[in-house]
Amino acid sequence: MIAGKNIHDRLPIWAQTVAVNVASAGNFRDKYGAAFHRFLSELQANEHKSRDELLADQQRALRDLLGYAVACVPFYRRRDLPPDDFAQWPIIDKGTVAAAPDKFLSDETARERLMTLNTSGTTGTPLTVYFTKEYHQMEMAFRWRHKAWADCPFLSRSAYISGHPVVPPNQKRPPFWRVDYIEKRLLCSSYHLIEENLPFYVDAIARFAPHFIHGYPSSLYLLAQVGSFSPKAVFTASETLLDFQRATIERAFDAKVFNWYGHSEFTCNIVECAAGNLHYRTDYGVLEVLDDGAMICTGLNNRAMPLIRYKVGDRIVAKAGTCPCGCAFPLIERIEGRVEDYVRTPDGRFIGRLDHLFKDAQHVREAQVVQRQLDELVLRVVKADGFDSHDEQVILNEARQRLGDSIRVRFEFVDRIERTAAGKFRFLVSQLPREQLELGKP
Repeated sequence: MIAGKNIHDRLPIWAQTVAVNVASAGNFRDKYGAAFHRFLSELQANEHKSRDELLADQQRALRDLLGYAVACVPFYRRRDLPPDDFAQWPIIDKGTVAAAPDKFLSDETARERLMTLNTSGTTGTPLTVYFTKEYHQMEMAFRWRHKAWADCPFLSRSAYISGHPVVPPNQKRPPFWRVDYIEKRLLCSSYHLIEENLPFYVDAIARFAPHFIHGYPSSLYLLAQVGSFSPKAVFTASETLLDFQRATIERAFDAKVFNWYGHSEFTCNIVECAAGNLHYRTDYGVLEVLDDGAMICTGLNNRAMPLIRYKVGDRIVAKAGTCPCGCAFPLIERIEGRVEDYVRTPDGRFIGRLDHLFKDAQHVREAQVVQRQLDELVLRVVKADGFDSHDEQVILNEARQRLGDSIRVRFEFVDRIERTAAGKFRFLVSQLPREQLELGKP
């Protein structure tokens, strides 16, 4: 893979475009075969079912999965788990799976025929997930059904600003994108979004005129500060969508943001509807929520590597009631991000969603909250033109309202905020020892 990427990066731009489209043509057959269209119809039908029908379908699928896992998956088989008592099954996490990944592979699947997806390893525990080509098409069906919620049908013209490594990392001049003519996509690099390059991105996306834009919230937020578009919709994924990012993106792009939550382990899918509510798809997985909001997820569809009662490391807040959109999938109030991404105050409080600190600051290009020690919080800020002491005081006042006086707040002004190896942005980063992030610990 690395060798192939090195060869790609040395090609002229026209040849890189050819390579992108050759790869896309090959992937198209794997992603969008007969199974994809069958799944697409099934998922659409599920969206018109009642809550009782959805939950009954989910329970049938769960019972079938548990019986299959006990019979065919070594990790579960050797524990002699009861297929009719879900609550007795152990909660597992990424460390459990990474320690013995082969034990989670089904006996009925030949490993060499499986597809793989590697997690980014941002939690320090990288993991390879295995799945069949048929399941890959189901995953694509889930993604395109969400696009349809914004009136963007299959193969709508699109621009993607996420982790596609389509441009050499050391490239200094545009174009920082390549056109995928097979899927009608403008694939933009998320690794070259420095200030002087942003106008080039804006111009390229405007000329491509996509029906929808899909990307990391942080990448779209940067573009929204320097340009405007008018797509039908904007889809965000892979990072926690912050309130101030949503407001800026929707204002600049004159389109609604539809948030998508999923992860590489294929155990949970939470999607935003046109009414602005988040729904968890019961046909994708089973979601349990612990008292502290931690998510325990069971994927119902990836039989090659079923992960049952998997602690994904994220927290949510559930929501009662029904949605005016008419879809009966259960509601989620908000997704709060990774368990590690909370501020712990010296008086023992856990505080997340600190994006409100910057909602009234007019001259901040980007910001990141970092906690390196229990009694101090560092606000890393990339200044925009016009930033002055007033902006600093506005941010500090917001911090004091939410954090109190028990913790010092210090500004650290930087030229840019680093991304992870996958090109993702982390807004709130805790570097405290893990024991200080656990509830009930001093």
